[in-house]
Amino acid sequence: RRVSVTSRDEIGDLAEAFNDMTGRLRASLRELDDERSHLRTLLRTIPDLIWLKDPDGAYLACNQRFEQLYGAAETDIFGKTDYDFVDRDLADFFRHHDRVAIEAGSPTMNEEWLTFATNGYRGLFQTTKTPLMANDGRIIGVLGIAHDITELKRAEAELTEHRAQLERIVEERTRQLVTAKVAAEAAN
Repeated sequence: RRVSVTSRDEIGDLAEAFNDMTGRLRASLRELDDERSHLRTLLRTIPDLIWLKDPDGAYLACNQRFEQLYGAAETDIFGKTDYDFVDRDLADFFRHHDRVAIEAGSPTMNEEWLTFATNGYRGLFQTTKTPLMANDGRIIGVLGIAHDITELKRAEAELTEHRAQLERIVEERTRQLVTAKVAAEAAN
């Protein structure tokens, strides 16, 4: 709210400075709000699962794809841990990999099978976990990003099978050629 300036003395100058300062503050807050909105939109629309946990494993944020994994809204995930959503063995597995990233002090990767609560989809995901550190070096959380590699692994398996099949065909043809060569030499 603007302060009305009624005089041209020190009080008036102070009121003008106050009005100028609050105007710049409002503009800065609008810019921050716009940036936050853009980042939030970006985070929510990325097709990979993205989440942020505190050092104790409690969720601080997640994107829309992650909400589908647990079948819950971000507001219902916030403050809870994996133990609130999956069985103990899987939650232990997730927590172990959180700790590995924290202890490494750098990004770590692992593969994990995930089943989505919303539609039952089960896929293989490559997960990257990165420790987040404050400026003073203390751990403030773990960022996770999981990318579905189910189709990639399926294609790799098919490619491996085709390669093995081609190798068998080449070996068989080579045996046939050797046999034909031996027969031709014997006939001569």
